[in-house]
Amino acid sequence: MIADFSGLRSSAAGYEEVAPATVAELQRAVANAHAHGTPLRLRAQGHSLNGASLPAANELLVRTTELRELGFEGRGSVTAGAGVVLWILQRLLNEHGFDLPVLNDGYPGPSVGGYLAAGGFGPRSMLHGGFWDNVLSLTLVDGLGRVHVIDAGDARFPWLFGALGQLGIVAAARLAIVPLAGPAPYPHGVRLRAPRLAERHVPLQFAPQGDERLFWFTLFVPETEVAAAHAELAALEARHRAALRFAERYAYPVRYRGRVAPLVYPEPRNFVATGAWGWLADGSAPSLERLFAFDRDFMALAHSRPLWRRYVQSELPSGAETYRRCFGDARYEGLRRLKSELDPASLLNRGSVFA
Repeated sequence: MIADFSGLRSSAAGYEEVAPATVAELQRAVANAHAHGTPLRLRAQGHSLNGASLPAANELLVRTTELRELGFEGRGSVTAGAGVVLWILQRLLNEHGFDLPVLNDGYPGPSVGGYLAAGGFGPRSMLHGGFWDNVLSLTLVDGLGRVHVIDAGDARFPWLFGALGQLGIVAAARLAIVPLAGPAPYPHGVRLRAPRLAERHVPLQFAPQGDERLFWFTLFVPETEVAAAHAELAALEARHRAALRFAERYAYPVRYRGRVAPLVYPEPRNFVATGAWGWLADGSAPSLERLFAFDRDFMALAHSRPLWRRYVQSELPSGAETYRRCFGDARYEGLRRLKSELDPASLLNRGSVFA
């Protein structure tokens, strides 16, 4: 059995798993599962709190951790397997004089595929926008086992960010890269296999005390409403001061660069990712009830103003009604229509976003 990042949810015991290392191996595994009607559960680093990557009984767990090929195939870009951990990718790019415009803060957890499935933003999003602005194309294996190369001009492209793996399994992504410090020769034709996280030490910026567990609650608001959001968050933390050992407030401005990821933040404007985060002292019933009470009030806050949204993809709540509420009816049904095209048997991550 495996657990999610929260430690509050665990998988079933009776499941099988596969860890393809190439697009062809992934395609065969998915096509075979479709032929037999076997539900598929996707998992890379498991860096989420909602249990979406935990297999149920009789499911096939598809681990993307072995999809770690890197290739420098065109100037200004790198093609990375979905299982490459972003912080590892950044280190490898730095060795060649390049950098990722956008990656996560805090932990070396998310892989390329996981970051995309959740949406993705970071400290430099104020300059470079969201992850959806810095991916040039995707190689996707859909629920039928078909391989698609989807570029940024494809109407389906923005829907893949924040879709939680509902539309297919991302095998690889061609990512924009920028010079680290001044001009650098592009290593055209270089190919390598990125190490696993355990094989390359990456320091943690934040660390727990004892048995504490980290939880985060992220709010997207227009840049003109950050002060109001911070006042509301401070009041919420004061009402729930026993829920977590709250950490310092964070705020990541995200620049609008002409593309909207409808499942992340559907408004064509600059916005700010801010919120509350902190450490849960223990897993006792009273501690968990305080945590869930805070989450309920945070959800209410996220729906209290027209342009406020919750970054629900990697956080504690889950389930069909939760995602319908957070995405809104129109976007929820838009995602359902795309799923009916790309995963008509509903084999991918069954029961997490749709009933």
